[in-house]
Parts: sequence; structure tokens; C-alpha cells
Amino acid sequence: MKASIVIKNGHLMTMDEAVSNAEWIALRGEQILAVGCGADYLHYTDRNTRIIDAAIQDGMIVGIGNYQGEEETDLGGRYVCPGFIDSHFHVAITALGESRISLEGVRNFSEAGQRLKEAAGSLNGKALIATGLDCDKLEEGRFPDRTFLDRYCADIPAAVYSADYHALILNTCGILYFKAPFTLNGIDIDGKGMPTGIFTNQAGAKLDANIFRSASEKEMDAAVRKMIPGLFARGLTTVVAMEGGNMNFDFDENRECEFLYENRRRYPLDMELFYQTTNTDIVEKKNLRRIGGALYVDGTLGRHTAALSRDYADAPGKRGLFCIDSDTLQAFVSRCFEKNLQVALDAIGDAAIETALYAFEQGMLLHGKKDRRCRIEHGEMMTEAQMERAAELGVVLSVQPAYEGLWGGPDGMYRRRLGQGYMHTNQLREMIDAGLVVCGGSDSDVTEPAPLLGIHYAVNHPVEKHRISLEEAVAMYTKNGAYGLFLEDKTGTLTAGKLADVVILEKNIKEIGTEQLKDVKVSMTIKRGQIVYDGGFYAET
Repeated sequence: MKASIVIKNGHLMTMDEAVSNAEWIALRGEQILAVGCGADYLHYTDRNTRIIDAAIQDGMIVGIGNYQGEEETDLGGRYVCPGFIDSHFHVAITALGESRISLEGVRNFSEAGQRLKEAAGSLNGKALIATGLDCDKLEEGRFPDRTFLDRYCADIPAAVYSADYHALILNTCGILYFKAPFTLNGIDIDGKGMPTGIFTNQAGAKLDANIFRSASEKEMDAAVRKMIPGLFARGLTTVVAMEGGNMNFDFDENRECEFLYENRRRYPLDMELFYQTTNTDIVEKKNLRRIGGALYVDGTLGRHTAALSRDYADAPGKRGLFCIDSDTLQAFVSRCFEKNLQVALDAIGDAAIETALYAFEQGMLLHGKKDRRCRIEHGEMMTEAQMERAAELGVVLSVQPAYEGLWGGPDGMYRRRLGQGYMHTNQLREMIDAGLVVCGGSDSDVTEPAPLLGIHYAVNHPVEKHRISLEEAVAMYTKNGAYGLFLEDKTGTLTAGKLADVVILEKNIKEIGTEQLKDVKVSMTIKRGQIVYDGGFYAET
């Protein structure tokens, strides 16, 4: 049987211990045909085989050509690895966000206002949606309110999301247009009893749903299709769709999940859906085996809503909040176990993680331990004792190393919220040493959907003792990501018979300084045997 594509002369990181010293890989159709060493690839080639020579010569890849019986070269090659898996990705938010106004990097209210004013002038009366406002990086140290937004865009509805999507600020017109839910909690009130326009918790979640509904199915489809080439350019071949996001734990169908359920197979990028609902019957009827993902047990550190076992350093008396009481969570997890559904819970603070672990433990007492691969998303404040319990339960951790680049270190938000507790966020080294399977994601678009950015901060964690090796970091975005989906027999390693999802990087990342990792580009991405991204390093010969 002949290959359609052969990749040779690269530095192959198969992530498969059984074939760790491979020198070439042959692809046929959607699958990997063979992996091997030396000149054995010649057995799989004919005049129709495309040869991708990943050797580096004068800073360039030698080229792509059809097989002509060329001699084997002995050049050092570029890094070749399995296609990257982003294990926590918000498809709808990321896709729609590309057409929204970014406030990332603004330093104060004035800069934010000018950016909004410029954008409003080009919208012809349409609603203005902005993202990425980080109050911890504003000189004022707080969010603007509706009266401020009214100064710059009073005549159109305006909605501004915080960087972590757990706060939403509306102008006066936006409060009316998006139908602010004044009966729910999370509405900020000023000294005169009037809404400031800042919404969090259940009110913020309801408004988020209302804003999403303002996009038509056609607009949503167009946004997703426009987004996908950029993901291929970053080496992504699979994303784990964590749609929704709700501070109210009691809900049924989710429009974002419904959209992906109906359309995900139409896209060239694999989208593995965790359907966000507490109604297990909905998931069963759709023949889905995954539930949850962005089901919040608590909130976020940035908003002082992540549930901690001690007070916030900059807010004495505050320990966050729970979005679900322990009894209700246990009942939900028990139903998931009874129906053999893989459940993922969003928990950040150590107190919330404790509640999630206890629910898993109680569920397993009732329904048996077996291989359930329950997931905790984020787990930023997991203690070492909790790691040991999680490993014993077979829990999979889905973490976001790039959070440390965004909020970590002695000058970051973690330090302001936690004091010296910032030394204990995202303890990757300890997680892996405890025996946990740790997979990596971006939480896009909270951080960029760039696996190499996550790999960079996993290897260069601001707290040195939490750093992991390059191979461990790559595993988080390849084979561990597949394991976290029960897909290890299908993808995640460069193994014969698995999907032909392959990434070629511009450099051999094992031979560069670790501080350069985030700047490395993708040269080529192959999805199911098709070249879906060519970074321009190749020339047809």
C-alpha cells in the first residue's frame, strides 16, 4: 500500500513510547500508514507520493516534491509532532470575538473610551460589543460604569466584556436593548439605588445569552468558518468545545451547544463538544457521552468569586462564592455516573475543587469507580493533598498554562488577590508528579488559542518549582488531550492507524532556548491527511 504523503528528515516527536526514535512518517488518506527509520519509507512511495522533506537548510525547509528516487539526506530537521489539541476552547466566543472590538492593552478609561468611540462611528447604529477589558491593568483599578460608556457611545447599545468574561458592562441604551434581568443576582447598584451597568453572576450570564442570541445562525456559521484557518495556522487540529458559561447551575438546552451539535461535523477542524446542561436526558437523546465543561462550581480569582478556603489578600472577609450547593452537585454527578456520561466541572478555588472532588468520590461510592475520567477545568488553586485524591479517582485536569503569562508572577493579578498564595497557582510539576493526567487549553479567547504559548508558560512558569519539561508540555496538548476525551486510540500520537493529524514547526524546539518557545511559528498543519496550512516555507519542486 502506497502513501499519499511522506514526511522525512524532521525531528519526529511521535509521543508514542513504542516508536520514539522514528525518522519518517507515511500518511494515506485520513490515517497514518506507517512510522519508521532509515530508508524504509521507500517501500511506501511511488510517483504519486508527495514527499515533504522537513530538513532545515539555510533556514528553509528543503521543499515538497513528488517521489523521484532522491537520496536520503542527513540534515537536522524541524520539529514534527501530532496535531495540537486545545482542551478548553470556547468556539462561539472566539469566533464572534474576531468581529468585536478589542480593549486588550488599554491603560485607562480614556483610552478605552476613545477606542469605543472610534468603533461606534463605523457601526451605523448597530450594537457595539467589546471584549478584553482587564480592570487590574487599568490605572483606575476598577471597571467603568454605564455613565462613562454613555459619554462615548450613547446612541447605540454597547456591551463590554471583562477579560475573563465574568463581568459585563452595558451603557444605558444597552441595558434596555439587551433586556437586563433585574430579578437575578449580580446587578451592581450605586448609592442612589440605580444600576451602574456592571453585571456579574446570574445577571451577567443571562445578558451574555441575550447578546449571543443577537447573532443569527448564518452569522455564527460565517464567523466559525472565518476563524478556522487561523487555528490551523497555530497547529490546532482539534478543539474541545466548552460552550455556554452560566453562573446559574440549573438550565436545560443551550443555544451555543445546539449550534455546535448541529454543525460541528461540517467544519474541517474537529470540535469535541461537552454539552453544557444539567439535564442528562438532553445529552442522552443526542447520543453524546460528554456533559458540562463550563459548568461553574465557583467564579474567578479576578472577580474575587473563586471559592477559597481563606480570605482574599486584597479583600479581607471575602472567600468567593459557590454557584452550586454541594448536595445539588452530588446529585448531578451521580446522575452522570449512572448514565455513564463523562462530566467536566469548572472549578478554580481550592474550596470549589474540594466540593468537586467530594461529588466525584460520592458518585463513585454509589456507582463504582471504573474509568470515568471526570474532569476539572482550570483547577488553578488545587492543593497537593487534592492532587493525590484526584489522581486516585482518575480525574483528568484541564489547565491553562498561559494564565501564568497573563496573571502570574510577583507583579500579576494572582499576587494582588492571593498575596504569597500566588506561589501556589497552576502547580504543573506537582500535578504530574502526583500521577495526574494533565491536558492543556487556552480558554480562548481569554488567552490566545496558541498551543505554543501554553507550552511556553508550562516550561517557563514564573514560579520555577512548578515548571515541567518540554516533552511533558507537548504531551499536554497532544496525547494527554486525546486521553482526556477517551480518544487515545484515535489521535494524540504519531502512530500507524491513527488520524493523520500532523504539525511541522519552523524549528526544532528541543534545540532552542526555552524563552523562545512562544515565538516559534508553525510551518505546516496536516488535518486528516490534508495540508490545511502551509506557512510559506515550502516550495513545490
